[in-house]
Amino acid sequence: MTEASRRGVTRGYVGGLVFATVAVVLALIVAVWGLLALFSDRDPVQTAGITPAAVPLILAAALSALAWGLWLQAVQLLRGLRTPPWAHTLVMAGGAYLIWCLGGLLAGLSIDDTWLSPYAATLTIIFALGSLLFWAVLARRVFTDKAPPQWPWERRSESGPDWQTGDDDADESRRD
Repeated sequence: MTEASRRGVTRGYVGGLVFATVAVVLALIVAVWGLLALFSDRDPVQTAGITPAAVPLILAAALSALAWGLWLQAVQLLRGLRTPPWAHTLVMAGGAYLIWCLGGLLAGLSIDDTWLSPYAATLTIIFALGSLLFWAVLARRVFTDKAPPQWPWERRSESGPDWQTGDDDADESRRD
């Protein structure tokens, strides 16, 4: 990665990447929490009498903080930071834990559902992985000359599937 290979990116690209990363993080939260609930026979929230919107609002606050942190991380990377922002990653992971725990206490969740919850611990790991994934994709885009990945049918060097090229002989050989 040389300075000559540095490419610029638009705000739209960074915004789309932030959105995609937040979506991936949310999907990982749903998947990991579902598996954790399946194997531990424990729901993410066991406190009775909680407003149903409390947990989604807390997660929305954490994901909003993640989006803001990823934007700041992109600014650092675009200013020339070539190493992963480890401190930034730890702050975002710890911030997710604090938002879950403090937001949960404000919503009336018990200590077992906030500070001592394995679900809160998984948030830190997922947010840290999301931050590193974001950095890796954006760093590849900014600091390398590699073309964006393409599906096999997008590559110009390949002729494509037989239905696209009009090769009727391929259809007849499959019938035999």
